[in-house]
Amino acid sequence: MIKEIDGVKYYLKSDGTLVPESQVKDIDKLRDQTILEAAEKLQSLKTVMIRTKEEVLDDIDAFLEASAEQYGVKLGGEKGNLSLTSIDGNVRIEYKSTESLTFNEQISIAKELIDEYLDDLTKDSKPELKTIVSSAFRLRQGRVDVKSVLKLRELNIDDDRWRQAMSIIDDAKQVITSKKALRLYIRNKLTGSLEFQPFDLSTL
Repeated sequence: MIKEIDGVKYYLKSDGTLVPESQVKDIDKLRDQTILEAAEKLQSLKTVMIRTKEEVLDDIDAFLEASAEQYGVKLGGEKGNLSLTSIDGNVRIEYKSTESLTFNEQISIAKELIDEYLDDLTKDSKPELKTIVSSAFRLRQGRVDVKSVLKLRELNIDDDRWRQAMSIIDDAKQVITSKKALRLYIRNKLTGSLEFQPFDLSTL
């Protein structure tokens, strides 16, 4: 960053110090200019890509609404997790919606109920079940692993405390973020296969 003070230009360094322009080497100035100009171009591209993605998502949502109206159906909630293919089969767009989940404070109540049930159960047998459940609640990077806990619902256990705990786990879920992703596939005329079209600069 360049600052001008009393008519003199200074380069601001990362440690906060100001260096007069006259004391900065030409190659350092060129490096700084090259980096800043490149960053500006990439940021502009990012803005265009975000706007384009929003426009495409809006177009797809409008199409889905029009498609549903043919059958007198009104779509509601999150849309996503579907594929759209052109008539000639040469273009396919995958539209995916994913959510990042966490648990609120109620998860501790569910764990308490499960622990009570397991303490009674393992007095006589099945200590391996307690190991499985305890592993599910083990902290990973300071947080309860959502996938591991939700897999507990797959266990068919006939106990009121267990069923209540599973219900609390469902109530304790909270959505942190919701992301919509688009993936474009275009048929390669030489191979005849649909090929994924990356938009990541590192793969272009």
